[in-house]
Amino acid sequence: MSEKQAKDRQAIADLFDRWANANRSKDIDAIMALYHPDICSYDAVGPLQFNGAADYRAHWEKCLPKDAEMIVEMQTPTIRVSGHLGVAHFLIRCGMRDPDGTEHSSWMRSSTQLEKRDGQWRIAHEHFSVPFDFENGQAQFGLEP
Repeated sequence: MSEKQAKDRQAIADLFDRWANANRSKDIDAIMALYHPDICSYDAVGPLQFNGAADYRAHWEKCLPKDAEMIVEMQTPTIRVSGHLGVAHFLIRCGMRDPDGTEHSSWMRSSTQLEKRDGQWRIAHEHFSVPFDFENGQAQFGLEP
């Protein structure tokens, strides 16, 4: 791996750290700063897709709980970089913790495509998903890595 690729991988890893911290602190401006304006997202929470930062920001505003703590536990991402494009995948536990301590969370899968524009890495596409049982069609929220 070249020194440039190693620096780009570290920059992307740092981006994911900022993303997780912004999530935990419910800082929507910090979250959205990590996305390209033309983000396309396939979130685990419907609708089927989000196109553009305004559409995705509105989704984030609805999803961030007002009186609950965010749970964001990411495994170390596997990151690949080639030129101005990067891809990453990881497992992530997302959800919230009510003031009484009750947790509503599950492990999910995440795949992310990043693009470097004007010297900055930003998320251009992300896909979060929860596996489902083929036999009964039910989401498998209880799976652990």
